[in-house]
Amino acid sequence: MIPLLTEVQAMQNPALGAVLMWRFACGYGPENSGGNGVPLPFAFIVLPVVLHTRTRDEVEATRIASGVRKFEEKFKEQGDMLLAINQRTIAMRPLSLRSLRLALASGLLTLLPEQGTLWPRTYTAPRGTAKSVEGLMRGAEKLGAWCAPFSPFELAGILRVEF
Repeated sequence: MIPLLTEVQAMQNPALGAVLMWRFACGYGPENSGGNGVPLPFAFIVLPVVLHTRTRDEVEATRIASGVRKFEEKFKEQGDMLLAINQRTIAMRPLSLRSLRLALASGLLTLLPEQGTLWPRTYTAPRGTAKSVEGLMRGAEKLGAWCAPFSPFELAGILRVEF
């Protein structure tokens, strides 16, 4: 029982969540894009998608060019999987908030309160991270790139979440 508890604590770590939110923001607005920052509500979908095994597997299996619509399409036959993202978003809200606070406090992200947007302070990926964490970071970055073309209203409809 103790190894399982240790694994859960490792996955539900605000520091890991902060890094995943940062990589999401890096994918959302590539360094030279000059685009908009990440709408603040989008930060709350990162952990429920990337830390859940089945949705993460689908993120990894879907090419970045395919986008979030292809990701949604994969769950058409399993509608409950897509609907479960909203439940996980609500359940993981405290962890997401702690992770967001840590990302802001550590300087990974900057919040522009007037626009309600998040910006990465650096785009340089860390070196020497564990392979499992690298996979999570790639998934978060891919999810960020997928979400960039959509407004919060559109993304809420695609992923069946409420912001």
